[in-house]
Amino acid sequence: MDILFFSKYFVLIALIIMMFAALRIGAYKSTSMGLIGSSVVVVAFAVALLIAGEIWNAEFFRDISLALLIFGFVGTVAFAIAMGGDE
Repeated sequence: MDILFFSKYFVLIALIIMMFAALRIGAYKSTSMGLIGSSVVVVAFAVALLIAGEIWNAEFFRDISLALLIFGFVGTVAFAIAMGGDE
């Protein structure tokens, strides 16, 4: 086993910890903190899917993570505009 194999698992564990921290950030009462927390969870989950696809040699993980990244960004921008982005 090479060190790259173990580093993939280390990054997966770090991303899971980052997701828990982002859930804590998203639990605040302000809307902006909720948006930041949910965006971090989506990005961390998409990167975790990419790494899992590399570990288990599955190609469809890339498509799912790309869709998550695109729709997460579009949803965040749409919500910000709907809540009053004119200011």
